[in-house]
Amino acid sequence: MNKKWFFAAILIAGLLLLVSIVRASDKPTTPQVVQLASPYPSLDRIHYVVQKEQWVISDSARVIVGVNANLTDEALDQFQDKMNKNLAMLAKNASWHITQFNRNQDSSGLEQVSAQAEARIDNSTLAGLRAKADKLSSPGIKYVIVDIQYGPSDEDIQKAKNTLRQKMYAAIEEEIRSLNKLYKQDFFVNSIDFDLNSDFGSAPSPMLMKFSGGADNGAVPVNQKLVLQADVILAAKV
Repeated sequence: MNKKWFFAAILIAGLLLLVSIVRASDKPTTPQVVQLASPYPSLDRIHYVVQKEQWVISDSARVIVGVNANLTDEALDQFQDKMNKNLAMLAKNASWHITQFNRNQDSSGLEQVSAQAEARIDNSTLAGLRAKADKLSSPGIKYVIVDIQYGPSDEDIQKAKNTLRQKMYAAIEEEIRSLNKLYKQDFFVNSIDFDLNSDFGSAPSPMLMKFSGGADNGAVPVNQKLVLQADVILAAKV
């Protein structure tokens, strides 16, 4: 065989071998299943519900005062300052807040003003409140007690909720101690889900006694029961 043909045959064989290797490398390989250790430990879980109740005692009432006046422009400039002073005379140590203030001019040129103010007032100082409002009235200006609502304030309710949560945490802590002693494990709180819809328990709305007329009563504190429920999951490593 001619040497030239011999080397050509060797070259062709080498090329065919290279092509077969490249094609083999393009074939998909069988996936390898690798067992990885879970980053989360196995846990024993205990799921239960805790419920706590507390009564909120209210020794004050929400008082709403209405003021209606017909004023000249000169008197209007001094009206708000005078109204604030009269409200302070109506109930000492009360923090009054103006919640409504409207003014319109009538056909005679006088300014018609209507305003409302409210404050939390101790039950012990509610006696004779309507009579005091009448005494504050003068020609063209009328003070009237629009409403008296007996019930806990938002601040009292929030304090009670905070107290209930602390009682809840203490009960859960005691549960964990008992479980650890019984099962010889180290239980911890996995999750706590407070049921905010149960804050008022069986009462669908705050129990407020409203008096829009008649005598000033309410010396007896009005109570309201709060109920707080929590969905608790405790866990311990296996």
